[in-house]
Amino acid sequence: MKPSNTNTQQIERDIEAGNAAADAPTASAEQAADLAALQAMATGETGQAVAVVEEQGPTLQEEIAAAMGMAVAMLGPMFPSLRTIYTPETMGAASGAIAAVCDKHGWLDGGFMGQYGPEIACLAIVGPLGFATYQGVRGDLAEMAKKRPIDATAKEGVDLSAPVPAPAPERTGPAVTFGSAPA
Repeated sequence: MKPSNTNTQQIERDIEAGNAAADAPTASAEQAADLAALQAMATGETGQAVAVVEEQGPTLQEEIAAAMGMAVAMLGPMFPSLRTIYTPETMGAASGAIAAVCDKHGWLDGGFMGQYGPEIACLAIVGPLGFATYQGVRGDLAEMAKKRPIDATAKEGVDLSAPVPAPAPERTGPAVTFGSAPA
């Protein structure tokens, strides 16, 4: 059964007004813009501009600044001076300059991290965590080695009951050389 033309027009008016009935599904701004574009094409009104609402992601400058921040957070435990060098103001200025050069040359049009953004973010979080774990376990092992009592008579890996090898005998007599003429 086809809906009546009056019913369709009422639903379209509700969508445009944002007052869709409770039982009817609500439309997003993108769907409303698509509907308006289709209606404009159907009526032949080419002069009417259709407002399309697009969700904007972060700018290239913001992406570069975020990547620099992730690098500083990831490498900061190993190189503490990075935290004092790369302040938010410094990263903002540097990322702005880098983004301007990239825009001029058409580089990184798809964004800085592109399709690998989640993987890079994961590495930025898990990398410093792994390094901190390594340092912590290494420190724990060093503490355990300090607390272990050392026996002066027996060291690990050294057999003190084995005989000491005798020194090699000294050579007496003339030295033999090959390939030289007798003197």
